[in-house]
Amino acid sequence: MNYKKLLIPSGIIILAFLSWLSPTLRPFWNALDQKTFTFLNSWIHHSPFWQNFWAFTGHRIMDWIHDLLMLLFFALNIAFATAALKKRKIAELIFSVLFIAFVISAINGFLFPEFIHTPRKSPTMVDQTAFRLSSVVDWIKVKDHSRKSFPGDHATTAILFASLIFHLMGKRAGLIATLYAIFFCLPRLITGAHWLTDNLIGSGLIAILATSLAFGTPFANMCITGIETFLKRKKPCLEKSTTTKT
Repeated sequence: MNYKKLLIPSGIIILAFLSWLSPTLRPFWNALDQKTFTFLNSWIHHSPFWQNFWAFTGHRIMDWIHDLLMLLFFALNIAFATAALKKRKIAELIFSVLFIAFVISAINGFLFPEFIHTPRKSPTMVDQTAFRLSSVVDWIKVKDHSRKSFPGDHATTAILFASLIFHLMGKRAGLIATLYAIFFCLPRLITGAHWLTDNLIGSGLIAILATSLAFGTPFANMCITGIETFLKRKKPCLEKSTTTKT
């Protein structure tokens, strides 16, 4: 049990979440939400280039590109690993893909819609001065509003990815992944589909608690070791089968 990995990140995000729920501190968070949205949304008021750029980066096509870029982090980690560690790194990739898929489907896709009702309208649905990107971009479908913006699915994926990189590849790679995760989240913040705290508090709570529980306990290591053991056993079986056929 690694109490540092388990308690410190979890403690920080839980305190942030409790402060967000607090009637005393909630006005601070609301003001931060509004100022962040006003600043980011102004980015697309007058520039056709940025309007089209953020429209595309917020489209589902970009989701596939994000998936490929996230896989690239792991592919490079595998490529530069020593021969003795390659299967371990492949096992980490498999675990990470399955872990992200499970958290998104179980918590964002099932738990919140079915049991944790958090109705919250996105900035463009409550701010009368908001600039709606869909009003000027018609060549691609733009997501610039949501009736249930808390938490953000994209942000949950992005923060899960950055947290996994921190745990599996260290601080330097983790910082690079964090910068990428911020870019991943920006389109929905700029277009007004999510508030900052939908991502920072809502998605952060899910992602950081999940990864802290996984890596602060033996769970992640057991899963990765199990996958690694399976991969090591699979190769001799394949080699034996090839020899027999020959």
